[in-house]
Amino acid sequence: MLDGIFTGLSTALMPFNLLMVVVGCFAGTFIGMLPGLGPISAVALMIPITYGLDPSSGIILMAGVYYGAVFGGSTSSILINAPGCASTVVTSFDGYPLAQQQQAGKALALAAYSSFTGGTIGALALLFAAPALATVSLSFQSTDYFALMVLGLTAVAAFAGKGQVLKALIMAVFGLMIATVGTDLSSGAPRYTFGSVDLIDGVSFLLLAMATFALTEVVMTVLKGTP
Repeated sequence: MLDGIFTGLSTALMPFNLLMVVVGCFAGTFIGMLPGLGPISAVALMIPITYGLDPSSGIILMAGVYYGAVFGGSTSSILINAPGCASTVVTSFDGYPLAQQQQAGKALALAAYSSFTGGTIGALALLFAAPALATVSLSFQSTDYFALMVLGLTAVAAFAGKGQVLKALIMAVFGLMIATVGTDLSSGAPRYTFGSVDLIDGVSFLLLAMATFALTEVVMTVLKGTP
Protein backbone atom coordinates (compact mmCIF):
# COMPACT_ATOMS: atom_id res chain seq x y z
CA MET A 1 0.00 0.00 0.00
CA LEU A 2 2.76 2.44 0.93
CA ASP A 3 4.58 1.73 -2.33
CA GLY A 4 1.47 2.69 -4.26
CA ILE A 5 1.06 5.89 -2.22
CA PHE A 6 4.65 6.95 -2.80
CA THR A 7 4.37 6.20 -6.52
CA GLY A 8 1.21 8.28 -6.75
CA LEU A 9 2.74 11.17 -4.84
CA SER A 10 5.87 11.16 -7.02
CA THR A 11 3.66 11.30 -10.12
CA ALA A 12 1.40 14.03 -8.75
CA LEU A 13 4.32 16.22 -7.64
CA MET A 14 5.94 16.34 -11.07
CA PRO A 15 6.20 19.98 -12.26
CA PHE A 16 4.04 19.43 -15.35
CA ASN A 17 1.34 17.68 -13.33
CA LEU A 18 1.35 20.48 -10.76
CA LEU A 19 0.85 22.89 -13.65
CA MET A 20 -2.10 20.78 -14.83
CA VAL A 21 -3.64 21.08 -11.36
CA VAL A 22 -3.37 24.88 -11.46
CA VAL A 23 -4.74 25.10 -15.01
CA GLY A 24 -7.56 22.68 -14.23
CA CYS A 25 -8.63 24.47 -11.05
CA PHE A 26 -8.45 27.87 -12.77
CA ALA A 27 -10.54 26.77 -15.75
CA GLY A 28 -12.98 24.78 -13.62
CA THR A 29 -13.56 27.71 -11.29
CA PHE A 30 -14.56 30.01 -14.15
CA ILE A 31 -16.81 27.38 -15.72
CA GLY A 32 -18.40 26.57 -12.35
CA MET A 33 -19.27 30.23 -11.79
CA LEU A 34 -21.76 30.08 -14.67
CA PRO A 35 -25.18 28.99 -13.35
CA GLY A 36 -26.22 25.70 -14.91
CA LEU A 37 -22.71 24.56 -15.83
CA GLY A 38 -21.64 22.20 -13.07
CA PRO A 39 -18.56 19.99 -12.67
CA ILE A 40 -19.83 17.39 -15.15
CA SER A 41 -20.21 20.02 -17.87
CA ALA A 42 -16.80 21.46 -17.02
CA VAL A 43 -15.12 18.06 -17.36
CA ALA A 44 -16.93 17.43 -20.65
CA LEU A 45 -15.71 20.76 -22.04
CA MET A 46 -12.10 20.03 -21.08
CA ILE A 47 -11.95 16.44 -22.34
CA PRO A 48 -10.64 17.36 -25.86
CA ILE A 49 -7.61 19.05 -24.25
CA THR A 50 -6.54 15.79 -22.61
CA TYR A 51 -6.26 13.84 -25.87
CA GLY A 52 -2.62 14.82 -26.37
CA LEU A 53 -1.61 14.46 -22.72
CA ASP A 54 -0.14 11.58 -20.76
CA PRO A 55 -2.91 9.54 -19.04
CA SER A 56 -1.82 10.54 -15.54
CA SER A 57 -1.58 14.22 -16.52
CA GLY A 58 -5.00 14.08 -18.17
CA ILE A 59 -6.60 12.55 -15.08
CA ILE A 60 -4.95 15.15 -12.85
CA LEU A 61 -6.21 17.92 -15.14
CA MET A 62 -9.76 16.53 -15.02
CA ALA A 63 -9.60 16.25 -11.23
CA GLY A 64 -8.51 19.89 -10.99
CA VAL A 65 -11.33 20.94 -13.32
CA TYR A 66 -13.86 19.01 -11.25
CA TYR A 67 -12.76 20.46 -7.91
CA GLY A 68 -12.48 23.94 -9.40
CA ALA A 69 -15.99 23.75 -10.83
CA VAL A 70 -17.43 22.61 -7.50
CA PHE A 71 -15.80 25.59 -5.78
CA GLY A 72 -16.75 28.00 -8.58
CA GLY A 73 -20.41 27.13 -8.16
CA SER A 74 -20.32 28.67 -4.69
CA THR A 75 -19.58 32.09 -6.21
CA SER A 76 -22.87 32.30 -8.08
CA SER A 77 -24.67 30.85 -5.04
CA ILE A 78 -23.31 33.58 -2.79
CA LEU A 79 -23.59 36.55 -5.14
CA ILE A 80 -26.86 35.96 -7.02
CA ASN A 81 -28.43 32.97 -5.20
CA ALA A 82 -28.07 30.79 -8.31
CA PRO A 83 -26.21 27.55 -7.46
CA GLY A 84 -23.81 26.50 -10.18
CA CYS A 85 -24.20 22.80 -9.27
CA ALA A 86 -26.09 20.61 -6.84
CA SER A 87 -23.31 20.57 -4.26
CA THR A 88 -23.41 24.37 -3.82
CA VAL A 89 -27.13 24.62 -3.06
CA VAL A 90 -26.45 24.64 0.69
CA THR A 91 -23.92 27.46 0.23
CA SER A 92 -26.72 29.80 -0.78
CA PHE A 93 -28.50 29.30 2.56
CA ASP A 94 -25.89 31.31 4.48
CA GLY A 95 -23.76 32.83 1.71
CA TYR A 96 -26.45 34.83 -0.05
CA PRO A 97 -27.79 36.45 3.16
CA LEU A 98 -24.21 37.54 3.91
CA ALA A 99 -23.96 39.06 0.42
CA GLN A 100 -27.18 40.98 1.07
CA GLN A 101 -25.54 42.35 4.22
CA GLN A 102 -22.60 43.69 2.16
CA GLN A 103 -20.33 40.86 3.36
CA ALA A 104 -19.95 38.99 0.08
CA GLY A 105 -16.14 39.04 0.35
CA LYS A 106 -16.28 37.36 3.74
CA ALA A 107 -18.63 34.67 2.43
CA LEU A 108 -16.44 34.01 -0.64
CA ALA A 109 -13.33 33.77 1.53
CA LEU A 110 -15.01 31.32 3.90
CA ALA A 111 -16.15 29.24 0.93
CA ALA A 112 -12.59 29.14 -0.43
CA TYR A 113 -11.05 28.17 2.90
CA SER A 114 -13.71 25.55 3.55
CA SER A 115 -13.35 24.03 0.06
CA PHE A 116 -9.57 23.78 0.36
CA THR A 117 -9.63 22.38 3.89
CA GLY A 118 -12.46 19.93 3.27
CA GLY A 119 -11.05 18.75 -0.06
CA THR A 120 -7.58 18.19 1.40
CA ILE A 121 -8.80 16.33 4.48
CA GLY A 122 -11.22 14.27 2.38
CA ALA A 123 -8.52 13.30 -0.13
CA LEU A 124 -6.11 12.27 2.63
CA ALA A 125 -8.79 10.27 4.43
CA LEU A 126 -9.76 8.51 1.20
CA LEU A 127 -6.11 7.77 0.47
CA PHE A 128 -5.77 5.60 3.57
CA ALA A 129 -9.38 4.41 3.96
CA ALA A 130 -10.09 3.40 0.34
CA PRO A 131 -9.03 -0.28 0.70
CA ALA A 132 -11.15 -0.76 3.81
CA LEU A 133 -14.12 1.09 2.27
CA ALA A 134 -13.90 -1.07 -0.86
CA THR A 135 -14.06 -4.22 1.26
CA VAL A 136 -17.06 -2.95 3.23
CA SER A 137 -18.93 -1.76 0.11
CA LEU A 138 -18.72 -5.23 -1.45
CA SER A 139 -20.59 -6.67 1.54
CA PHE A 140 -23.54 -4.24 1.18
CA GLN A 141 -26.91 -5.78 0.31
CA SER A 142 -30.26 -4.26 -0.68
CA THR A 143 -31.35 -3.90 2.94
CA ASP A 144 -28.20 -1.96 3.77
CA TYR A 145 -28.75 0.49 0.91
CA PHE A 146 -32.38 0.93 2.00
CA ALA A 147 -31.29 1.65 5.57
CA LEU A 148 -28.80 4.25 4.34
CA MET A 149 -31.46 5.98 2.26
CA VAL A 150 -33.88 6.03 5.20
CA LEU A 151 -31.13 7.49 7.40
CA GLY A 152 -30.39 10.20 4.82
CA LEU A 153 -34.05 11.16 4.49
CA THR A 154 -34.72 11.25 8.23
CA ALA A 155 -31.52 13.27 8.79
CA VAL A 156 -33.35 16.15 7.09
CA ALA A 157 -35.24 16.68 10.33
CA ALA A 158 -31.98 16.86 12.30
CA PHE A 159 -30.72 19.77 10.20
CA ALA A 160 -34.04 21.62 10.14
CA GLY A 161 -34.42 24.79 12.14
CA LYS A 162 -36.41 25.07 15.32
CA GLY A 163 -40.07 24.44 14.61
CA GLN A 164 -39.33 23.49 10.99
CA VAL A 165 -39.18 19.68 11.38
CA LEU A 166 -42.61 19.08 9.85
CA LYS A 167 -41.83 21.34 6.92
CA ALA A 168 -38.52 19.55 6.34
CA LEU A 169 -40.22 16.14 6.33
CA ILE A 170 -42.90 17.39 3.93
CA MET A 171 -40.20 18.67 1.59
CA ALA A 172 -38.44 15.28 1.80
CA VAL A 173 -41.67 13.55 0.75
CA PHE A 174 -42.12 16.10 -2.03
CA GLY A 175 -38.59 15.36 -3.21
CA LEU A 176 -39.35 11.63 -3.27
CA MET A 177 -42.44 12.34 -5.37
CA ILE A 178 -40.35 14.26 -7.90
CA ALA A 179 -37.71 11.50 -7.91
CA THR A 180 -40.31 8.91 -8.94
CA VAL A 181 -40.83 10.67 -12.27
CA GLY A 182 -38.91 9.01 -15.10
CA THR A 183 -37.84 5.52 -16.11
CA ASP A 184 -37.65 2.85 -13.42
CA LEU A 185 -34.08 1.56 -13.25
CA SER A 186 -35.19 -1.96 -12.30
CA SER A 187 -38.00 -2.65 -14.76
CA GLY A 188 -37.37 0.02 -17.40
CA ALA A 189 -41.02 1.10 -17.25
CA PRO A 190 -41.84 4.84 -17.44
CA ARG A 191 -43.38 6.31 -14.29
CA TYR A 192 -45.57 9.44 -14.19
CA THR A 193 -44.30 10.68 -17.56
CA PHE A 194 -47.86 11.24 -18.84
CA GLY A 195 -46.71 10.32 -22.34
CA SER A 196 -44.12 13.13 -22.44
CA VAL A 197 -40.74 12.25 -23.93
CA ASP A 198 -39.09 15.06 -21.94
CA LEU A 199 -39.92 13.31 -18.64
CA ILE A 200 -38.50 9.90 -19.55
CA ASP A 201 -35.14 10.78 -17.95
CA GLY A 202 -36.85 12.28 -14.91
CA VAL A 203 -36.57 15.79 -13.49
CA SER A 204 -33.05 17.17 -13.50
CA PHE A 205 -31.83 18.12 -10.01
CA LEU A 206 -29.88 21.06 -11.41
CA LEU A 207 -32.95 22.32 -13.26
CA LEU A 208 -34.99 22.02 -10.07
CA ALA A 209 -32.35 23.88 -8.06
CA MET A 210 -32.17 26.67 -10.64
CA ALA A 211 -35.96 27.01 -10.64
CA THR A 212 -36.11 26.98 -6.84
CA PHE A 213 -33.34 29.49 -6.17
CA ALA A 214 -32.37 31.49 -9.25
CA LEU A 215 -35.83 31.93 -10.76
CA THR A 216 -37.43 32.96 -7.47
CA GLU A 217 -34.61 35.45 -6.88
CA VAL A 218 -35.14 37.00 -10.31
CA VAL A 219 -38.88 37.31 -9.67
CA MET A 220 -38.29 38.90 -6.24
CA THR A 221 -35.79 41.34 -7.74
CA VAL A 222 -38.28 42.36 -10.43
CA LEU A 223 -41.07 42.80 -7.91
CA LYS A 224 -38.90 44.90 -5.59
CA GLY A 225 -37.84 47.08 -8.51
CA THR A 226 -41.39 47.93 -9.50
CA PRO A 227 -42.90 51.06 -7.97
